[in-house]
Amino acid sequence: MRHNNESEELKEKINYKKDFKVIYSIAKDYKSSFIKAILLFIFTTILRLLGPLFIKEIIDVAVKNSDFRYLFIITSAYLIVNIVYFIVNYKSLNLLIRTGQRLVYDLKNKLYAHILNLDVDYFSYNNPGKLASRVQNDTTAVYDLFTETSVTIFVDVVIFVTVFIIMAYNSLSLTLILVPMILIIMVIIYIFVSKSQKLFVEVRKKISDLTSFLSENLNFMSTIRVFGIEDKINEKFFNVNFEKFDKTVIAEYMSVLFGLTIMLFDPVSKATIFGYGGIKVLDSSLSIGTVVMFVLYMGQLFEPLFRFSEQISIIQKSFAAVERITRILSLTPKVIGGEKYISRFSDKLEFKNLWMKYPESDWILKGINITLPRGKSLAIVGRTGGGKTTVANLIFRFYDYQKGSIKIDGIELKEINIKSLRKNIGLVQQDMYLFPGTIKDNLRLMDDSIEDEKIFYAIKTLELEDFYKKHKLDSLIMEKGANLSVGEKQIISITRTLVLDQEIIILDEATSNVDPYTERIITNAIRNVMKHKTMIIIAHRLMTIRDVDYIAFLNNGEIVEFGSHNELIDKKGYYYNYYSLQE
Repeated sequence: MRHNNESEELKEKINYKKDFKVIYSIAKDYKSSFIKAILLFIFTTILRLLGPLFIKEIIDVAVKNSDFRYLFIITSAYLIVNIVYFIVNYKSLNLLIRTGQRLVYDLKNKLYAHILNLDVDYFSYNNPGKLASRVQNDTTAVYDLFTETSVTIFVDVVIFVTVFIIMAYNSLSLTLILVPMILIIMVIIYIFVSKSQKLFVEVRKKISDLTSFLSENLNFMSTIRVFGIEDKINEKFFNVNFEKFDKTVIAEYMSVLFGLTIMLFDPVSKATIFGYGGIKVLDSSLSIGTVVMFVLYMGQLFEPLFRFSEQISIIQKSFAAVERITRILSLTPKVIGGEKYISRFSDKLEFKNLWMKYPESDWILKGINITLPRGKSLAIVGRTGGGKTTVANLIFRFYDYQKGSIKIDGIELKEINIKSLRKNIGLVQQDMYLFPGTIKDNLRLMDDSIEDEKIFYAIKTLELEDFYKKHKLDSLIMEKGANLSVGEKQIISITRTLVLDQEIIILDEATSNVDPYTERIITNAIRNVMKHKTMIIIAHRLMTIRDVDYIAFLNNGEIVEFGSHNELIDKKGYYYNYYSLQE
């Protein structure tokens, strides 16, 4: 999977043709609602365009002929048409907003679901704050495009063409005078679009950078305060915020200059109409009503162009957002699951001549051979960076291995459906993530179908009754378990593996950074889990692994010693020396 970094995005211009196809693919499921909204807007546009024609009739017929009855009819018709216009316009806006919100709701779900299925490796290269910006901010920009902008532009095209035809029908010579100004405006619009698109991409990037910076630092506020680096972080924030400010101001200045330049043509065009039309009225070749109609239509002729100048920044931002969303949706994971399902781990887990390396790294694991029967326990120990956690990552299919095989019950890991695989494996890490909610919610992972008896059984089996007397099952856990210690989160995580009845339990440094009292509780719970499950323990601290069935000592990615605790102590090799350091 290609990493989607920001520097690559900036090097490429917005591909409007490609992004338009993407926009159509997003909108096609809502095509009927959008078409209905557009037809309603066209109807209201026609009603709106009747206004100057009514006024022309009033001036040239009713007033000129002093016809009060005709004046009353035309005035009443003008009022009724405008009332109908406001009612239908209200309904069409409601339909458009509802459809747009539904579209963005589904797009956010699709984008988030796609992100969840990307490789773990992707999240190592892409900041969560920026991904949050994609899901929230970029989809909101798409909403603006589908509701306010796209329909407005479509209706404006109808207005422009219709008004031009009406004006040409009433006075071709007066209409042709306006053509050069229209062409100049179109050239200015083209220049603005071509010059500003890169700038709007940069603005979106700077907004994303700012969101990412805030997300990162607000999550680690306690660390910032402990080290007293508030001033340095504030200075960095100032720089990031200023870069966003600088790019945004340039973009807005350009938009304002463009808008004002376009608006200048309004008085110029009206002056032209009054001058040339006045001459025509004086020589009786044109009526006063026609000149007034032209002046009123002038606003509606140039209004689509003026409005387009206002919408262009939204279009640029929206297409930049679509470009970013498309980049994510086009990513495909390298780690692909198989089609075989395992309902229950029943025999053994095997590593055969396993070799693995990360992108742009040397071999992390070299020729690993291990057989772990069901119900047995294995500890993987060794120096930092020796490849211990990589073994766990491979079992979970977070990454793929390049050579050799891993088999569960004789089935190659790559042939097994990933969800089916992970359903059978539990994980307890050094700093386990807990979801906001109650302790009970976290023990059953929000699955209400799991009965309370299972929870009580797990607590009793692990001999953790005292812990859960102090930490009630209905106690609320704050975001990321902020109101619990590392050890308390690990105890809850260990309990969860038994509640979910996962057959293989992996403990990755589960007793690191905890006090001796908590370590004793965790160690006792681990011993109880060993009686019921197949367990893999990755550890630096060796207190928890004396009772395991097998110990594998990894050194530079190779198993240099394998056996029980007593066997490896008797060898007086790597493990003996490592164990002696902790006595």
